[in-house]
Amino acid sequence: MISRLLVLDGSAAGDAACGLAACVSVESEGAYALIAQQKAAGKQAAEGIGLLAGQALAQAGWQAGAPLQPQLVAVVVGPGSFTGLRASCATAAGYALGLGVPVVGVTRGEALRSVLDTEVKNVDGLQGWLLVTAARKGRVFVETVAGVQAVALADWQPPEGRWLVAGDAATSLPMPAGTVLSESATPTAEQIAAAALARQKGELGPREALPLYVDPPEAKLPAAGLRSAPV
Repeated sequence: MISRLLVLDGSAAGDAACGLAACVSVESEGAYALIAQQKAAGKQAAEGIGLLAGQALAQAGWQAGAPLQPQLVAVVVGPGSFTGLRASCATAAGYALGLGVPVVGVTRGEALRSVLDTEVKNVDGLQGWLLVTAARKGRVFVETVAGVQAVALADWQPPEGRWLVAGDAATSLPMPAGTVLSESATPTAEQIAAAALARQKGELGPREALPLYVDPPEAKLPAAGLRSAPV
């Protein structure tokens, strides 16, 4: 039975960019304890999430050679920062390989789904929830139970009906009257751990622990093409 998880999240983009590494313990069914956490703001923190992971493991006493070590690595695969996702997923894969444990990926919406579903049920007449998170300038990611899409703010057409809107960019989209704003913006380490264990148990559909890229990369091929391979 899995009771100790290393949680990594470098998905947040834009002004909300940050890196999160945490050690989470499963106390009982549905109960999680945060043993250690390291979090730093900024794009550089997300890109250097391996350093945060090492600090969290040392704080928890779960580092190499210790009696207790993580039994599963959970990583947020998106949507979010291209570089942050690549760095955090690579770090998660490295730790899982080194420890000889599984690595499980979840989206931000999957991590928040339980709390958002509860909020929807507590308000009459809501169609569901939208998780709106920062993307590159002038764009946002919109996640629902059906999946994720990248949306240009200038092209946004709100769905019909009343919705619960959450996320770090929840107020950036014009929404019709009756919209309910959630205070949920970013999943906690415990919520990420719970979603990862649900996927590990088969309670969530399969998903590889690889970056979920919704927008195409900003980098473009040189106009003259790539250089020839070295001889």
